[in-house]
Formats: sequence, C-alpha cells, structure tokens
Amino acid sequence: MFKSIRWRFILIYFLLVFFAMSIVGIYIVHQLESIQLEVNRTNMEKRIQSILNSSEVLKTKEWDENVGEIKENIRSIQISYNENLYIILDDEQKTIIAGSAEDIIGKSAFNTNSINNYIFTKSLDGTTQYTVSPDQYEETGENTENPNLYHMSYPVKMDGNIKGYIYLTNNIEYIYDTVNESMEIMSQATMIALTITIFLGFILSSTITGPIKELTYKAKRMSQGDFDQKVNVKSNDEIGQLGTMFNFLIDELKTSMSSLQQEKSKMETTFKYMADGVLTVDIYGNIIHANPVAKNLLSLNDDEEKYDDVVNKINGNMLLANLESKGYHGTEILEKDGETYNVDYAPFMNNKNEIGGVIIVFKNITEQYKIDKLQKEFVANVSHELKTPITTIKSYTETLLDGAVEEKQTAEDFLSVINSETDRMSRLVSDLLKLSRMDYEQTKWKKEKLNLNKIVNQVAKKLVIQAQMKNVTMHVSQIPEDINVLFDRDGFEQILLNIAGNAIKYTPENGNVWIDANKVNENINLSVKDDGIGIPREDQARVFERFYRVDKARSRELGGTGLGLSIARQIAEAHDCALTINSELNKGTEIVITIPEFK
Repeated sequence: MFKSIRWRFILIYFLLVFFAMSIVGIYIVHQLESIQLEVNRTNMEKRIQSILNSSEVLKTKEWDENVGEIKENIRSIQISYNENLYIILDDEQKTIIAGSAEDIIGKSAFNTNSINNYIFTKSLDGTTQYTVSPDQYEETGENTENPNLYHMSYPVKMDGNIKGYIYLTNNIEYIYDTVNESMEIMSQATMIALTITIFLGFILSSTITGPIKELTYKAKRMSQGDFDQKVNVKSNDEIGQLGTMFNFLIDELKTSMSSLQQEKSKMETTFKYMADGVLTVDIYGNIIHANPVAKNLLSLNDDEEKYDDVVNKINGNMLLANLESKGYHGTEILEKDGETYNVDYAPFMNNKNEIGGVIIVFKNITEQYKIDKLQKEFVANVSHELKTPITTIKSYTETLLDGAVEEKQTAEDFLSVINSETDRMSRLVSDLLKLSRMDYEQTKWKKEKLNLNKIVNQVAKKLVIQAQMKNVTMHVSQIPEDINVLFDRDGFEQILLNIAGNAIKYTPENGNVWIDANKVNENINLSVKDDGIGIPREDQARVFERFYRVDKARSRELGGTGLGLSIARQIAEAHDCALTINSELNKGTEIVITIPEFK
C-alpha cells in the first residue's frame, strides 16, 4: 500500500502531527505538573508561616515548658481536610507534642509512619525539607502510607537555636488527577488532529497524485503506440507545467514519428525485395531486423530469438564474440541445406557514435562455389593420382605397338601390368565417387541396430585371406554379446575394412593385428592395432586427408589410393563417431573408433 505516493503523503503528515502533538502534550503536562507542585510547596510554606505568626507561644516561648498551651493553640487552628500538622519538640526523642492527629501525640517522630524520617532528618540541620513522593528518597529505604503526600519539615529557631519543628503534610492527589485529566484531553485532541490530518492529507495527496496518475496512464497508452493522448491542465503550478510539457512532447513526438515511419517504410520495402539476406544485430546479440531472405536462411520463427542461438546451429565461427574479435568487419563462407553463402558483415554506429551492432549480408554463391570446388578437387587430386597409371599404360601400350606384341611372354606381362593399373584407376574413381556423394550429402544411410560382436567377426572373416597371404595373424577379442550400435551396415563394414585392411597391408610378414572393443561411459571404443611400420609423429595429423600418403612409393606399390582413411572418417562423422590415432614409428599403429552405444 505504501508504494503509492498518496499513502506516503498521508503517512508523512500523520507522523508529523503525531510527533508534534505528542511532544507538545508531554511538555504541557510536565510543565503543568511542575507548576502545580511548586504552587503547592509555596502554599505550604505560607501556611507554616501563617501558623507560626498566629501563635505567640510558638514564636516567643520555650516549647518544652508550654506544651499544654501549644496544644490548645494548635487546636484553635483550622486544619484543611487534606492537611496534617505536627509540632515536634527538639528533644532527644524528637517528641510530637501537638498535632491534628491525637493518636500520635507523645510519640517520637522517628517511630510514626506519619512522619517521613528522611525528610525530617534532613531538616535537623536547620533547613526546610520537602518532597512530592517517596521517589526522591528511595535510597533511604523509607516507606510511606500515602505516596501522594507532600511532606515539609520546618525548623523553628530562637536566638540561633532550634526550639522544635513544624511538620506539615499535604495530600496532592488532586494535582495528579488534574494532570491525568489533562493527559486525557491532550490524547483526545491528538486523535482528533490525526483524524483531520488523514482526511486533509487524502485531499491534498489527491491533488498531486491525480494528475500524476493521468500522466502515467497517458504514457502507458503512448508506449502501446497510441500517440493521440493529451492531459487536462487544471493549474499553473509545477504539476500544471508538467502536463503542459507532456502535451508539447506528444505533439513533437507525433511529428518525429511520422517522419521516421516514412523512412522506415522506405527501408523495409528495400530490404524486403532484396535478393540477398540482410540481418541487423545489436552488440548484445538481439536481432533488430531481418528481411525475408535472412529469416528463411536462418529459420527465424521469433524476432526475440538471440543471434548466437540461431547462427550456432549453422556456423560456430559466426558467433557474435568471433565477429567482435575481428572488429565486426570481415567475410565468411556459410553452408546450409546444400546452399553456400558469402557472408559480409560490417558495424553500424549508434547515436553516441559508438559501435551499436553489426549488419550482416548473406549472398547466395552456391553454384559458383560448387563449380570452383569441383574444379579444384578434380584438378588437384584426380590428375595427380591418374598421372602414374596413365603414364604406365601409355608406355606399355606404345611398346606393344612397336612390336612387343609378337613376343607372347612379353605381351602377357605388359598386358598384366596394364590390367593392374586399370584396376587401380577403377578403384580410385570408385573411391572418388563415394567421397563426392558424401560431400554433397547424397549418400542415404540406412541406420539399424547392429550387434558389435557379430559385425566385427563378419568383417574379420573377409580379411582372413588377405592376412594369410602376408602371414599376418589376426586376433579378434571376444566382444560382449550385449553391446549394440546404431549404424549403416555397409558403412560400418567399409570403415572396418579400410582401417583393418590398412593394418594388414602395412604390417610386415609374421606380424599381428588386434581387434578389440570396450565400454567407456556411454560410448564404445573399437580398437584396431598392429605391430607394423608405424606412422611418424609429424604425419599423424594428416593421415585422414584425401590422397595423403606417408610413404607414397610404398603405398602405390601396395595398391593404395590414399582415400581409404578419408572415406572412413567421413562415414564415421556421418554417424556421430570419431576416429583417433596412436602410433609410434616401427612399433605399430592403433586407430580407435569411438561409437555411441545403442541401448
């Protein structure tokens, strides 16, 4: 409730009046009490002086010799209903010789509850002592029958010596009754003042919060796009001036919005019909604007999506942090759904002349990119790999044409070489076609549940003859029957045949090849290990590249195309698998295929 400025106003006025009335009330009551007590004390002193002046025996005669006369004199004095008077002789016992109460006459002043010992003792030195209540002498341990009695002990002197004491008590209960009544009156006045304060505070706060509420409502309508808002100006004070400025602001804003709307319409029309995709992103990753081409390219469904969340699905290199590290200026190549885009980006400035974000333009270069890529790959790879077999075939063919065909044994040998080189070119073309299909995602993988133990043993059987020809011993571990993987059967066999075939091919005679599998967390590590020639450390990072050979002459001699491991890696990546290699020169090589377990 107190979040409202209206109730804050009321609370402030309420507390102000409450504290003011409380302080004034307490001060007035305290002063009234002090004045009443002081008047009472003065009256008691005057009363004692009047008693003393009206009695000659008390003024001029010895008290111990005129006790009877003093008693008669005191009886003749009119005592008020709220007073008690005692005449105390200054003897050793401090005997009460006369007073308004007959039952204590003759007793010692120290042995009666009507006499306050603390007050009386203090007056023995010749000074007048008085008090309001026992609060002022609690440390003496004195008690009194009536705490509202005002005690006064007045020593009477003659020739500098004390003859006795006039002890007067006065009941001041009426004073406290008056003080209490005054406190009740002040409390009632405070309650009335607080009630009036709340009422007036409500009216006053309404005159302030009313226009503010109206301004708030109008501002809210403006935030929703309704600029036909005006406030009613009812005064010329600060609130009225605020309303006038608000109306002026709306008029100016409507003019500016009209101009901006025209410019926005021109820009949106331009962006909408552009053939290229245009995306505007601020430095916080919020997508400010995207034309239809960009929305379709990035699959934007919601304008509130974050740029990084959208682009990370396509190309992690184009995250906002990477663009920022390049000064929001550069060019990238983006591939999506078989399409290739040239992405140019540059920063734009905000109203403070600081970088406010980046404008990204997507230009479709799919056809051009495909043509360039095919040309480069074909020229660089195929021409290199076909050069040797074509040269060999040509040389042998020319020799045969020059007359060697007449020599049967020589002709057979030459034709055998030509046939071998032709097979090699056939394998090369076949592998290139496989890679080409995978590059352009034209290979349709038929993933199915495969039992790892069965599929590994099936592949191992296909390699038995190749291993026997080189006297290489294959060791296939007993893989648990409950391990399954989700894989394309032909693709899995291709990977294992390529990797295990390489292991046999590059292992010297009487060597060994081991195939083993084990579980690591949620994955299966399928290992193919040999004790062959090994791979130098500097070549291990490149063995999965196309046409890369560690020993080119030896690879060609063994019939390799340089594409086996590249094909294996692409098949593995298409099935969310990974290939890692561990090798040491002249000690052997281990390739591990990490496959997610299928449960």
